[in-house]
Amino acid sequence: MLHDIQQVKSVPVSDLKNTHFVGLMTFTRDQFASTFGNPDASPAKVTAQLQRFNNAYKTLDEAYKTSTYSLDTERLRQADDDCDRTFMGIKKMVQAQQAFDFNPTVKDAADRMMQAIARFDISPDEDYLGENSKLQQLLNDVRTVASLTDDAATLGLTEAFAQLADKVDLVRKLITQREAGKTPKGAMKVARQQMEPEYRWLIAILNAAALMDDDEHRFDPLITVLNANIDYLKKNVIRKGGIVWDDETDTELDEEDFDEEPTDEEAEDEKPQTDPTEE
Repeated sequence: MLHDIQQVKSVPVSDLKNTHFVGLMTFTRDQFASTFGNPDASPAKVTAQLQRFNNAYKTLDEAYKTSTYSLDTERLRQADDDCDRTFMGIKKMVQAQQAFDFNPTVKDAADRMMQAIARFDISPDEDYLGENSKLQQLLNDVRTVASLTDDAATLGLTEAFAQLADKVDLVRKLITQREAGKTPKGAMKVARQQMEPEYRWLIAILNAAALMDDDEHRFDPLITVLNANIDYLKKNVIRKGGIVWDDETDTELDEEDFDEEPTDEEAEDEKPQTDPTEE
């Protein structure tokens, strides 16, 4: 009987954040691939729409991966860490020689070098470009201001500053490469706009196929697992994102239709979380 035939539930895909949206599309793709792995044994309309869905998914996946991670970003992080270690090593060597009371020449050179370093207020916690720009200015002073050039030699830091200069140049190069390789502005938005209708059509065609297939329960396993994932999103993602869903009518409720107070656990989850390692 028709009322016994399962259907895939609705889900407000446009309201999902990119992470959850891509997760839903990936899950859907994988489940359809498992069910319709053999095109010859699958409904023609499902196979055709699944191909369009997969084509849109490739574009979405590429835009998402590029927007969240790139090899240039990882190289930049490693190069910046290396640069920070070299700079902090130089700073500690200067600070140590400030205590050379037994050698006024070295102590005076260390004091002047520390003043030059302090003038730029360089911190490894700064953003890549801000720190890199300050390091470049410091290195320029060490190269062009004769007294600082002599002080670097007196402190035995000429080679260390040369190594720092190479590392600063590498960081600047990687910053430029990363900026050039970023996803074009709006690429993820465009990919989602292409993906959403293909997802809706795929689900609509599956639901129609479930109604029309000779075997009324042929697609039940696929629909069951898709609905389980959708139920999870509605309970743990959409609800906490401020959207309330009526499971009986499978539609979004207006805010005034929902008066239930959040549980203590939900209220706790909504509090701003601070990562002590952030910044």
